[in-house]
Amino acid sequence: MDKQTISVKEAAAYMGISKDLIYQLVRENKMPHLRLSRRILFRKEALDRWLTTQESLSIQQNTNDH
Repeated sequence: MDKQTISVKEAAAYMGISKDLIYQLVRENKMPHLRLSRRILFRKEALDRWLTTQESLSIQQNTNDH
């Protein structure tokens, strides 16, 4: 069976950002995650959707700035 979730470390590597930034985004409730006890977990599919949304918002903002 394939793993359904990834850890903070795996999410940071997957997205190419630091674990500290992951923790900050989680603390601010700015990225999809789930908590099981003290563990923070992510589903790759949810991260992919979130990244696509962030990319679209960035493009919109850049368009509106010009």
